Amino acid sequence: MRQLFLLISCCSIFFSFSLDAQIGCPGCAVNLPANLPADTLLLQNLPDGQAGVYYDEDISFRMPETTTPVNAIDSTTPAGLPISQIEIIAIEGVPPGLYWQPSQTVFETANETDGCVKFCGTPTESDSFVMTVRIKAT
Repeated sequence: MRQLFLLISCCSIFFSFSLDAQIGCPGCAVNLPANLPADTLLLQNLPDGQAGVYYDEDISFRMPETTTPVNAIDSTTPAGLPISQIEIIAIEGVPPGLYWQPSQTVFETANETDGCVKFCGTPTESDSFVMTVRIKAT
């Protein structure tokens, strides 16, 4: 099988809180817009937080079924290749004091492409943060 390593970058998504690790935030809820195309790539924005104030938010996402939506964002990825499985590897750049936990880490695209991530904790810094989601697509 041909594996593609895709980097979904939260380009220009700045947060005024921080996320640290994948622990202790169970129970997110998927909440996607109605009539969203099946083969699309969507990652919702996170609401801002404040240093020293407890944070508890969910973001929803839809993983693509082919590389076509990825090609629309990154022209170096060839369009039209099927994706059978996507695995969430990491979320990088999470500010200190916050944690994350996905609804699941492996998606068989024939069965499931929608998910969510809960972010919780008390951020310890005030700043803007860019987070990067690393996935492995097969």
